[in-house]
Amino acid sequence: MEVNRACDTPLSFTATARRGQIVRAAIETIAEHGFAAASFARIAERAELSSTRLISYHFKDKKDLITEVVVQVLSALEEYVGTRTHGTTTARGALEAYLRANIEFADTRRTEMGALLGVFTAGGFHIDAIEHDQVLSPIERILRDGQAAGEFRAFDPYVMAAAVQRCVEGFPMALEARPGLDADSYATEIVTLFDLATRRTS
Repeated sequence: MEVNRACDTPLSFTATARRGQIVRAAIETIAEHGFAAASFARIAERAELSSTRLISYHFKDKKDLITEVVVQVLSALEEYVGTRTHGTTTARGALEAYLRANIEFADTRRTEMGALLGVFTAGGFHIDAIEHDQVLSPIERILRDGQAAGEFRAFDPYVMAAAVQRCVEGFPMALEARPGLDADSYATEIVTLFDLATRRTS
């Protein structure tokens, strides 16, 4: 998913590094304390900044900073999933790679996903209907390709894509409840679930 952000002029190396430092501190603060408690003062302390004015210099307000947090985490997730689905030769293989990559990312980037979950559950960032469909479109494309190739049975690709996305989005919440949950086993069960759900029976 792409989130638009304004960028009037190119940032210097120092400014880019400082913004990155602030965003990382925001991610860690939200993951540890929650969205509501992630004040500029706490973020500045985490980033070892002398003043919250250094945050205000780089970000207009908390909404601007949170947007950058969401952009960076979702961009990293998109790149991770894209790398692991690239080169798959079948729709079934692409669907499995998509599912496993999302679970792997959530398991290995728990701080980032914890922050993202905290932002979304607190209503700190909203995805509109158009952006929601942009999230589903890569999955829907895999499903449609699988149907066209005769790999998958007949079903509504949009509905199935929504079900796939809900399963991967639910994993970070499952980790919150059960930190020791085995990601590989979870991924295997989800892969099996959608293999059975999409498989041709004749």
